[in-house]
Amino acid sequence: MRIRVAAPPAGTDIAVDEQADFGYLVPPLDAPENYLPETAETLGELDELGNLMVDAVDPEDATDETPAADSTMPPVLTYWGQFLDHELTARTDRESIITSVVSAHPPVSSSTVESQFRNARTPRFDLDSVYGGSPIGPGVTADVVTVISGMRHPTHVNKMRVGTAVDPGPLPDSLDEHRDLPRYVQVQASVRDAALRLAQASMSQEEFERFSSELGQRALIGDTRNDENLVVAQFHLSFLRFHNKAVDFLASHKTGWLPDFASAQMLTRLHYQWLIVEGYLKGVCDPTVVDRVVRDRASHFFRFRAEFDARRQNTRLGNALPLEFSVAAYRFGHSMVRAFYDYNKNFGRPGSGILPNASLNLLFGFTGGGGNIAGDKKLPKNWVIDWTRFIGAAPHDPSDGQPARVARKIDTDLAPPLGKMVKEGNDEADVQLKTLFKHLARRNLRRGYNLRLATGQAVHQYLQQHSAVETSPITDVSTLFNSKPSLRDFLRNTQSKMHQRTPLWFYLLAEAEAGGGNRLGELGSWLVASTFIGVLLADPDSALSRGFAPSQSPLKMPDNSEIDSLAKWMSFARVMP
Repeated sequence: MRIRVAAPPAGTDIAVDEQADFGYLVPPLDAPENYLPETAETLGELDELGNLMVDAVDPEDATDETPAADSTMPPVLTYWGQFLDHELTARTDRESIITSVVSAHPPVSSSTVESQFRNARTPRFDLDSVYGGSPIGPGVTADVVTVISGMRHPTHVNKMRVGTAVDPGPLPDSLDEHRDLPRYVQVQASVRDAALRLAQASMSQEEFERFSSELGQRALIGDTRNDENLVVAQFHLSFLRFHNKAVDFLASHKTGWLPDFASAQMLTRLHYQWLIVEGYLKGVCDPTVVDRVVRDRASHFFRFRAEFDARRQNTRLGNALPLEFSVAAYRFGHSMVRAFYDYNKNFGRPGSGILPNASLNLLFGFTGGGGNIAGDKKLPKNWVIDWTRFIGAAPHDPSDGQPARVARKIDTDLAPPLGKMVKEGNDEADVQLKTLFKHLARRNLRRGYNLRLATGQAVHQYLQQHSAVETSPITDVSTLFNSKPSLRDFLRNTQSKMHQRTPLWFYLLAEAEAGGGNRLGELGSWLVASTFIGVLLADPDSALSRGFAPSQSPLKMPDNSEIDSLAKWMSFARVMP
């Protein structure tokens, strides 16, 4: 048995890092036809494909999203997916020899990827971003423990610390104002000093000076990526509030459970993990595929881990995740991102508030690192989210021209802001490099190429041969795009024959698009569901391993019904009426 390798949190994070592996679900295939050609021309064609995936219009143009781009999925699934990604992986998109998108040609070898490409997050759904992970392990110092302890409420010791939104208002509802993430401005000096010492040890002097100057508004959470945009930040807040309301419920009801931190943490995790399968996976994947993987107990996922461990006996850390999942399949959520949202009554319908909608750029701005909450170092009340508009609880009239209360379709078209991401590449002096880092589609395609992922057709064929999926590979992806002749003709005319040797990320988006774009296709569904369910079953304490269902929980809604949906989760946490 391998001992988990724990390390102090890096950069702005609080959660303890536990390193783990990445490996190929499809064992490295020697046949060249299973990969894109390793030529400079291929890299240029990948860039051109990425450009075709993002509309070249001004990201601030409110007319860029038409009803044809809308799915039937509620927009919360986009950011729920981002939260879940941060639970499983960390620091995989940073530039390095292994992951470089700048020098993606020639690709590194498969053996180099598997032996050197590491995951810096515990690949378990254990809410380390919320609770900070286990403060025990090599290199975990007193400073780490001090900062993690700062995430707890200073007087109500069984509860988590939350932040309070400030004026200007109004709030979107009649609930309380304690609707911000906890921030360093509200904690004792010892916690701030410990955070500064940890940051200085892992940052350049320039990075540290910026971090220390902005420390007050920074979120005091396990994974600061959950404060990257306001929707995922408010989603994270629901976990802190759910935990605290669980303590209150157990204290006021005779359930036999102690109203303490351990009870609330366990129940929060169990409800969350149950919702991962029944709410999230069955919302973005084909539910029949999810049920099939559950019945099969994710046998192919555990076969992957066993094969990886046998292949990498001398270099493995354990708890491997499939590269095909992390580098391709789970990036499907990028296509669901909208340029504009009907966010709340202040930035959305009925149009009599501050702005008629909330742009994606503003949602990145009103965060700890976004620069728009620097004055009071807290979230303004008028930017508290109205969850009824994000989880499908509030219908809308689309005839007013404002953003629909749904996610974009899972397809090969990305919203314009993802071609000019405001927070990426700003430190690059070279104009071409800055443009590359700001363009999400080009980055994703280059990353998959440099990490030597097999083509979509090769992955599909392998999994069909092993009875993991039932459908056959799409031998010519271009045939799916007769309504997009420029994309169809580009694919057919590439020197790398991308219509028959298709980058896995694009292939999975095309598969979903062919099915209508309201969920992943079979291959995409299987890659995501198999990984999630495998990770849950690998944890003996998870809801899936325990056979937990909300009917077994002592926590109930005011009408004594079970907390068996995301809407009820939000209502129980009192972040939604």
